Amino acid sequence: MKFAERYDGIVVGAGVAGLTAAVRMAQAGLRVLVMERHNVAGGCASFYQRGGYRFDVGATLVGGFGRRGVHSQIFSELGVQLVARRLDPAMVVYLGKQRILRYGDARWRAERIAAFGAEGEAFWRKQERLADLAWDFSGRMPALPVDASGLRAFVAALRPAHLGLLPALGKTLASIMPPGRSALRAFVDVQLLITAQCDADAADLAYAATALDLAREGTYHLDGGVAAISTALARSLRRLGGSIGYGIEAARAIVERGRVRGVEIAGGQFVPARSVVLAVPVQNAAELSADIRDAFGARIAALPQRWGAFMAYVGLPAEAVPADTALHHQVVLDPAAALGEGNSVFISLSAADESARARNGGRAVTLSTHTDVALWERAEHDGDMERLRADYVSRLLRALERALPGSAERALLVESATPLTFARYTGRSRGLVGGLPQTPALATLGAFSHHTPVRGLFLCGDTTFPGQSTVGATLSGNAAGRAAAG
Repeated sequence: MKFAERYDGIVVGAGVAGLTAAVRMAQAGLRVLVMERHNVAGGCASFYQRGGYRFDVGATLVGGFGRRGVHSQIFSELGVQLVARRLDPAMVVYLGKQRILRYGDARWRAERIAAFGAEGEAFWRKQERLADLAWDFSGRMPALPVDASGLRAFVAALRPAHLGLLPALGKTLASIMPPGRSALRAFVDVQLLITAQCDADAADLAYAATALDLAREGTYHLDGGVAAISTALARSLRRLGGSIGYGIEAARAIVERGRVRGVEIAGGQFVPARSVVLAVPVQNAAELSADIRDAFGARIAALPQRWGAFMAYVGLPAEAVPADTALHHQVVLDPAAALGEGNSVFISLSAADESARARNGGRAVTLSTHTDVALWERAEHDGDMERLRADYVSRLLRALERALPGSAERALLVESATPLTFARYTGRSRGLVGGLPQTPALATLGAFSHHTPVRGLFLCGDTTFPGQSTVGATLSGNAAGRAAAG
């Protein structure tokens, strides 16, 4: 790629956060370049095609397209219309033999009382009250943690009602839950695993209350899959005059006298810029910037992050999926056992009418389970990868059978990905995905900010405030892009 003599802004990473930051900068009239090491945009919210099927590679659950949704706001500003269909129920949850429909409307109350008993209602009422406040606050797109430069915008976003969030600071979700193990606790823990990367004992109260509210706020299916978000952002960026360079590996951010000067890419070429946004995990950011490593290295080394994802991609014929099947399923094979490692599996299907995603009316199915990345690093070292991979594929197919009996034996295509696969294609350190565990020490005021010790150098992505998901990445990219444009 031929570079310009100088850019107003460079963004490293073309995931949802990076593209959002680049779009915000381009809207402000800046000349922007996005550097992407892979050959397609989207990062963990991307896609790949095989044998007539198009699979979401990682992220499959989408929010943010409702009335208060950040995706709705940004795409409305860009004049982009994505086909987002609300799903209700948002998903079907299987706790052993129990089957629970996760509705987002008034039906949820009757469903949860039937599943967990009336004694859990006090918890759900508290959760919903906190979530309403948090959704309203986040919809105003404030930047956290608060620093001097962002104080004015933060105060402008506050409303008197938001003071109701203050009592939640420093507390975990377990503080408002009935004590002891129960079906309610098992349900909450497995929901939090995919939205907060930890259970109720560890999850920040305000963050967890909001994460549990995704179905009520709205879960959506996008025509074309989750990658429709990054595709639309990339097109908008080019329309605004920005550019994306694929196959470009950033080596380090160049800093002189406390201010960023540009990016050096693999091979030694220097690309100058007035501001740089590192849209990568904080671990990768520390590798790209000695200043970030010096400022946050000890904190990064102490992060309690161990989760990667093991994925299975399954192509099913049309007859394997009943017409009224929900598009998302969360399966816990044994509620009494530890979550992750194939015991808890999230399953997402393409829609029946998405002919571009599956051949002959079939379905593209993405299955995922949390897995400790160290397990796969040891397997690679010991030469045990293929045995372990086959074992985990078998575990995920057992979960698929729970949601869709008889479907596994009808599969026309089965492929898989390990944390090492994510490390290879996305460049994420060790293949860690999903963001940081949203504990009180790492959520809201304890989160990594988009600001860094270097003037003109910013961070965004699922390891900076407010955390994981396409919604979290978008809010993060929005804050970084606006700061870089300022």
